[in-house]
Amino acid sequence: MGAVVKVVPDQDEYLEIRPGLFRSTIILTAGPLGLPIATFLIKGNPVPDQPEAHEWLMVDAGAPPHADMIVQHVKAVLKHPKDSLKYICITHAHLDHIGASIALLDAYPGCMVVSHPEEKPFLCDGMSFKCCAGDTWIFNIMKHFMKGSKIRVPEHRTLLLREGDEWEYSGLVKVVETHGHTPGSISFLHVPTRSIMIGDASKNHMFLYKEPHLSYPLPIGTCHMGNAIKSMDKIISLNDHVDTIFPAHDYSPEGISVAQLQGLRASDPR
Repeated sequence: MGAVVKVVPDQDEYLEIRPGLFRSTIILTAGPLGLPIATFLIKGNPVPDQPEAHEWLMVDAGAPPHADMIVQHVKAVLKHPKDSLKYICITHAHLDHIGASIALLDAYPGCMVVSHPEEKPFLCDGMSFKCCAGDTWIFNIMKHFMKGSKIRVPEHRTLLLREGDEWEYSGLVKVVETHGHTPGSISFLHVPTRSIMIGDASKNHMFLYKEPHLSYPLPIGTCHMGNAIKSMDKIISLNDHVDTIFPAHDYSPEGISVAQLQGLRASDPR
C-alpha cells in the first residue's frame, strides 16, 4: 500500500503553526466526502521547579470516533512527565467539538473544561439543540431530528466563562463571545500570536469544491443565523488584535485572514 498523502500539513499530528500554538486536523470521512476537524494546543505556564515542563490548554476536542487518536496525539506533545493538560476550551457543544473531552478528562485528572454558561445545558446535561428558537426555516425543520448528546461533562469539571471574565490565563487566552451557531458559541484569542480560534463561526472547507471555500456556518446546525452573522462582523472588528483566524473546519494550512472574512461578508452580505 502507498503512503497516505496528507491534504493539510498537520493531518493526524500536532504541528506548531504559531509560536506556542499547535494544531492537529483529522478528516472525518463519509463516503467520498471529508470534513476537516481541527483541535489546538496552547503552551501555558511552566510547572514550578520544572522549567522544561508546562501546563497546556486545548481548544476543542474533536469528534467521538477520533477520541482515542486525539488523546494519543496530545500525549505525543505533552512528553515531559510533569506536563499537564490544564484546560479544554470548548467553542461550542456540538459533538464534533467535544468528542474526546471525557477521554481527555480521564487521562488528565486535574483538567477542567472551559465553556460559556449558555452551553452548559448541552455540554453537561445532554440537552438537545432542538430547544433553540431558530431564525431560519431549515434549522427549525431539522432541529426536530436532533437528539441530546450522550457525552456529558461533569459539572464539577467545568469552568464557565463569559467575555471579560478574569481567569488565570486571561493574559494568554481571551474569551470572545461569538454567539449564533449555538447559544453560547465562543472563540478563543491567543494573545501573543494574534490568532483567534473561532469554532464554526465560519468554515473554510472544500466539500463540493476543489479548493478551500470560505463560507458562513451551515444553516442546518446554526441556531440563530442573524446572531452568527453579527459574530462574524465582530471577529472582523478585532483586526487591531487579530492577524489570523483559525476555523475548526479548514482545509487551508495557514487559516484565513481578517480581510478574507471581510471579503466573504462583502460578496455575500445576507
